[in-house]
Amino acid sequence: MMGCNVILLLKCLLISEFHSHCSSLSHPYHFVNINLNWTDAQAYCRQNYTDLATIDNMKEMKRLIESVGSDYTGQAWIGLKKGTSWRWHWSSAEGETGYTNWAAGQPDDWDNNEYCTEFKDDGKWNDISCSSQTDKWYFFCYTAPTCKDGINATWNFTLINQNMNWSSAQNYCRHSYTDLATVRNKEDNDLINKMVTSGTFAWIGLFNDTWEWSDLSNSSFRNWKMGQKDNKNNACALAQVTWPGTWDMTPCDEKHPFICYDDNLILVNRTTTWNEALNYCRTNYLDLVSVHNEEIQYWVSRMAEKASTDHVWLGLRFSCYLNFWFWVSAENVCYQNWETNNTNFCGNTGAVQSKYPHYWVSLPETMQLNFICSKCPSMTDPRTQYLQNCQNV
Repeated sequence: MMGCNVILLLKCLLISEFHSHCSSLSHPYHFVNINLNWTDAQAYCRQNYTDLATIDNMKEMKRLIESVGSDYTGQAWIGLKKGTSWRWHWSSAEGETGYTNWAAGQPDDWDNNEYCTEFKDDGKWNDISCSSQTDKWYFFCYTAPTCKDGINATWNFTLINQNMNWSSAQNYCRHSYTDLATVRNKEDNDLINKMVTSGTFAWIGLFNDTWEWSDLSNSSFRNWKMGQKDNKNNACALAQVTWPGTWDMTPCDEKHPFICYDDNLILVNRTTTWNEALNYCRTNYLDLVSVHNEEIQYWVSRMAEKASTDHVWLGLRFSCYLNFWFWVSAENVCYQNWETNNTNFCGNTGAVQSKYPHYWVSLPETMQLNFICSKCPSMTDPRTQYLQNCQNV
């Protein structure tokens, strides 16, 4: 029992100085009830907040709607605008993962109308029309793991044996699961392929468009109203602020209220040691960022893409005395995203790769890297209860 108390006391000493209060890492939305065109709304948000709203999933969409309140039930600008470059994205907002498995000669955009992807019975992919009344297939949904599922939990893919077009399949998956399937690597592709019988085609979540977010994020989340016509005159996105918050393609010179967001993560594009980064974040913001689930990992990855160094410091440190990794902000290391063959050495600290696949790596604390600060802890602050436990040691 004494040994357990000593370990708990050491853990408490590691974290007790980091106690603070805040509620959420996800960026807060701000509804502005002023009628402006899209460009003026963008300028207003950039001057007073961070930018026009970026939305990454249906949970974010729900939070955006809640930020507006019940007094306004119309539509509002968000930060999505048509660009000029066609890109393939995943429905689950991950942008491009780097892995593809196109069939020979694909994608070919036959008849200039093939913007979605079907999974063939040989495991290869083919681009195809999203909304054709004749191209209706089965489809794969996935459910993302949560922290309580354990460190080694994987995405759970489900084949839905109903024939739908791509948009209807996407709506079904978002309502009943997480989203249409994202195929991140060969292991995912092989797993899905085992579920496809001979002669069966099925939708996955890959699609092609030119739309871009105002803050230049690579988020590929879309929530278009069914039947939207993508043409050059309707180049900005207008969101309905009542559930399910679907979006219209609208001329950018129309005047509407709009929604801004603030970022709770800050990439500091200067090179420092880990300790210097820690001191900078605590002096100017709250702390070096903690990554305790896949959602926060996504936000950190998105921020790290803008770094000027190959890796970016996290608030992760190895304890020589207790032989474990800990977040300096006191959250449990439940979710992990380590690169294989990672080493645990005294004096090593944690960083994330700037580019895909954004694994964590163990590096000497004296290296000079960019770093990410947080304005708020990444969840309802767990330190109060932990520090109460410390008082009883």
